[in-house]
Amino acid sequence: MKKLAKSILLGSVIGLTSSFAMAQTQSQGEVTDQEFVIRKDRVLTVPKQPRVYEKLPVLPQPKGLTDFNYMVNKYPLTLAPLELETTPIQKPFRAPQLDLFPGYVKLGYGNFESPLLEARFMATEAEEVNYSLKFGHQSFGKGPVQRNQSAESHTNFGGDISYFADLFEIFGGADWSQDKYSFYGIDPVNFENPDFETSDNVLNSIFVKAGVRDIEKVGPFSYEAQVSYRNFKDSYSAKENEIGLAATGIFRPNEDWKGQVGISYYTTNPEDFNYSKTRNYFAIRPELTYTLEGLRLSAGLNLVSENDSIQDKSSDFRIFPNLKASYQFAEEFGFFGEFSGDVQRNTYYSFVNENPFLGPSEQLLNTIQNYKVEGGIEGQFQEVFQYRAAINVSRYNNLSFFVNNYYIYPSASDSSRFTLVYDDKSTVFNINGELGFKFSDFYTLGTRLDLYQYDLNMQEEAWHKPTWEFRANNQFTPFEGLLVQANLNFMGGLKARRAEINTGGTFDNYEVVKLKTIADLQLKADYQISNRFSVFAVGNNVLNGKNTRWLNYPVRGIQLIGGVSMKF
Repeated sequence: MKKLAKSILLGSVIGLTSSFAMAQTQSQGEVTDQEFVIRKDRVLTVPKQPRVYEKLPVLPQPKGLTDFNYMVNKYPLTLAPLELETTPIQKPFRAPQLDLFPGYVKLGYGNFESPLLEARFMATEAEEVNYSLKFGHQSFGKGPVQRNQSAESHTNFGGDISYFADLFEIFGGADWSQDKYSFYGIDPVNFENPDFETSDNVLNSIFVKAGVRDIEKVGPFSYEAQVSYRNFKDSYSAKENEIGLAATGIFRPNEDWKGQVGISYYTTNPEDFNYSKTRNYFAIRPELTYTLEGLRLSAGLNLVSENDSIQDKSSDFRIFPNLKASYQFAEEFGFFGEFSGDVQRNTYYSFVNENPFLGPSEQLLNTIQNYKVEGGIEGQFQEVFQYRAAINVSRYNNLSFFVNNYYIYPSASDSSRFTLVYDDKSTVFNINGELGFKFSDFYTLGTRLDLYQYDLNMQEEAWHKPTWEFRANNQFTPFEGLLVQANLNFMGGLKARRAEINTGGTFDNYEVVKLKTIADLQLKADYQISNRFSVFAVGNNVLNGKNTRWLNYPVRGIQLIGGVSMKF
């Protein structure tokens, strides 16, 4: 054994020595000769294995027991039934309650002997029946001409009532108003007579309405229908009764499409010094609107029938297009356009609201707007700055104007009253622009500029209509509770007509009178002392201008009024 171990040890040492010597030789870069044999004809084969194509057998599903039989044993007990008392959870959260006051009173007084009273009362609870009442009075005991000879007063009283059902509302209302004016626009020489007094005119109007409308305005269908009656008369021969019916239906098949149809019918019975007639007005206005993101298209018709009698009138029935389009590329820029026509309904009541010094008129006519073409741009920047600019051209028949000198008899005139004249074919060009600015809740500005040009056929000038207007409304909130408003109004280019009487006592021609530019600055301030009480101050015509909107009728100078208001 010892010899065998020695032999193995000796062989191991010799092998390691040879390996070390060979490694050192190869590390010196010597390449040994080697032989590689490549055989192309050698084929590797794998024995074929049989494949099983048989499907796995479906094992039978175990069937459970379908019938269960239980034995119920009765154990009669004499225990009383358990009684549970449920109580609602008292949440600590409470919604904030707004201070709602049903009543409001405003009292004030100013120069020109001008008391002011306003009162309102309304229901504040969410009941099925809701109502509101209002009353207002403001008078001026002294005016711009001969003090009490140009006095003026305004009074109105009315109310509204509504009944709310689940799906609709039945509403109604009544309003009474009385306005008193003095015809002080006469020759100043007449006031040299101490016994001379101006004539007054009291305008009384009663209006009643009733109707029904749906409550949900965003559903697939909306509707509203109303019947109304108005009675109007003045201190002389003018009076007018009006019955009106109006209904509107709106259909919304989806968010993009909307269709609506408006129907209105009015019959009026005006009577004047030498005029009495029944006037009828009926209109149907279907319209279809499509909205897709910033695009809005509207197409409709205005079908109107009215029975005013004018020379060379071919028919009482007229059809006008009503096409509108607008596209908002972005919030900052968009454009709009319109091509339409209509019949503007005029009544003695609407004319006297525009000019309260209107006297007897020969005839009342509606204004026919044959077409109106308008285009413009609009946009806003981050809800801070808004703008709008447009140009439109309108063609009219029977455009109305107010002129002085109503003829009492052939050799005299009354410059204190106005009468109506019409132009058979008129074209009006208008360029307008609006700018708005809002700086948080601290300051808000709104302005508008209008430029007009008139192309007339029968009338020499556009009597008492402006060629330009500018309005700027400013609102400040310096701190909580104080509201300040400054409104500036300019109107220029007014022209009036004055008759010239020759030696024979007849009217040969008319003198064109250019009225001065009207500049009116109005200031308002309202300070809330508490939730119930506040004080206010108003200044009208602060620039104290001799403004004359109608020939021979200057307005009051600077007029100040102050007072308090209370909620209860």
